[in-house]
Amino acid sequence: MELNELKEKIKQFNFERDCYKFHNPKDLFIALVSEIGELAECYRWLNDVELSKIHADPIKKKKIEEEIADIMIYLITLSYKTDIDIFKAIEEKIEKNRKKYPIEKAKGIHSNSLEGFKGKE
Repeated sequence: MELNELKEKIKQFNFERDCYKFHNPKDLFIALVSEIGELAECYRWLNDVELSKIHADPIKKKKIEEEIADIMIYLITLSYKTDIDIFKAIEEKIEKNRKKYPIEKAKGIHSNSLEGFKGKE
């Protein structure tokens, strides 16, 4: 399914339930952050072995899938309510990141918001 088709399904769902009128950017953002928190709860304090077990368990994995879906629904709703073309925004951000983190300096290197980019000199 394409993103635009998905966006239309979400709009229709919200319109049918008359809840679109409550979807202002502030409240959508708060809902989005809440859903991200619910996803974080699924992972909190787990080591790699425990994470592997969760992803192998169909019931637990389904819970993670549902949280990711909730996040995407709110993100898509926020994008159309603020008239942002999410495809265009992603493409532009990838290009910006491509320039900021060139392969020859960034490959295999991480960055930290407090420590900065740890790219190769």
